[in-house]
Amino acid sequence: MPDFLKRKKDKNIIILKSTRPNECGGTDATLDKSAPKEIKSEDIVLFDVTSALGFVVGDSGAKAEKFSDIQYISAFASKCGENAFLFLQTASSHRADPEAPVFSLVKGNIFPELDAIVKKYDLAKQNGYNSTTHGLPENFGGGVKIVYSSGERISFSDNQCPVLPRGAARETAKLIDSYLKRESIAAPDVSALKKIVFEEKREGGFTKATLSFLPDGTATNKKASQYDGGDIYESEKPVDAKTVLAVKSSIKDNGLLLWNRLPKNEYALEREKSLTFVFENGKEITVTNDRALPAALGGGFFCIELEMTAKN
Repeated sequence: MPDFLKRKKDKNIIILKSTRPNECGGTDATLDKSAPKEIKSEDIVLFDVTSALGFVVGDSGAKAEKFSDIQYISAFASKCGENAFLFLQTASSHRADPEAPVFSLVKGNIFPELDAIVKKYDLAKQNGYNSTTHGLPENFGGGVKIVYSSGERISFSDNQCPVLPRGAARETAKLIDSYLKRESIAAPDVSALKKIVFEEKREGGFTKATLSFLPDGTATNKKASQYDGGDIYESEKPVDAKTVLAVKSSIKDNGLLLWNRLPKNEYALEREKSLTFVFENGKEITVTNDRALPAALGGGFFCIELEMTAKN
């Protein structure tokens, strides 16, 4: 919950509950008095919600309609010019793992319809409330972050109980699912990759690694690193076909070749890192690790970084 952690000392923040130092368990909860309970804008630019929804009890028609028995949702929509990057993951059982996520860069403007759901269920009424109960075995709640072009925002979270009404979750899932079936903008084919270049610049040094793909399905990885202005260390290693396949699968499964179209995460990272994907036809796509993303896709960058910079 970055809003909570970064703004805890703000004079507008009321501490509702607070754990003692070194206390095991307990709840930290705050309320931002400055967070508006009514949003005037209707132009959403970022929609990011995740919530467990509790059990469905006595719903005899639960299987009659898609998403009618939804018990978990993670939904994301980011405006990308005239298009939208959409992500959806749901589960129909409290104990079941969520289904595989579906995402795509689609043509069309979903955001007025998302705003209608936000206003219908008055999601702004919880704006500014953040609660973390420590020691829970799993996340029983979630978080909501909705940003408007006006700069207005809705942000709240609670890991102990659902943060979305079931009706809002159902309508959001149905809406995003319908748009994901529309015309989309395909990412480039990973089979046409020639190499990947990782770069990290830091004070007093850098790391650069180049993973070059070979015709037999294997690759070579060359790395150069410098720390605190000292010597530059260089290495080269072969990469087997199984690892190459895993890297390419991670690129595809996490939509990395679409990240360059996404807005930046508003919270600055200590070190900016980049991956440049170079294709056989000479085309290049560079993505950085500071994109606003659904949590389920955020680890894709790190997996490739780890393979190219840390593994022997």
